Amino acid sequence: MKKRMAFLLVLVLLFLGVYAQAQAPAPSPEHKKLGFWIGTWKIEGEGKETPLWPAGKYNATMTAKWFKGEFHVICRYKWTGAMGTYSELNIIGYDSETGEYYCYGIDGYGSGYVYKGMEKDNVWTYLGDMKMEGKAIKFRWTVDNESPGLITWKTELSIDGGPWILGGEAKAVRE
Repeated sequence: MKKRMAFLLVLVLLFLGVYAQAQAPAPSPEHKKLGFWIGTWKIEGEGKETPLWPAGKYNATMTAKWFKGEFHVICRYKWTGAMGTYSELNIIGYDSETGEYYCYGIDGYGSGYVYKGMEKDNVWTYLGDMKMEGKAIKFRWTVDNESPGLITWKTELSIDGGPWILGGEAKAVRE
């Protein structure tokens, strides 16, 4: 009797494993568009002076890999520049329910952020909000997948509802 129960239990577990694999979701075309990030990149950028950071040249190495399932891209940055050295981690994905792309990020200064946006013609425009020193800050991050191996972007900000100001621009080249 114990052997029969053990055998049935093994069959049930095998069936559940096969069923779970058969039901696993697949990345959509929108998820697959994020594949342009994959690789190791050298980044050169220039920060413009803003009330939040100093002007100066910035350099980084960024590595981007698919997270298991290929629904999200994990980007790890190592920056040097006018603010010293720091690290950053981004999780980039697509929300099939809302039709929005998103970027969750943290940095070595203790900040965290969420950007949400849209893609059109290989240009991703993300918007995000945060508070800093009691001020409402809106961020706009525009990423242009110009060609395989070349990404450019710019960061803009609006402080307390003021005009958009350029915070910086960067160019990333895949190694």
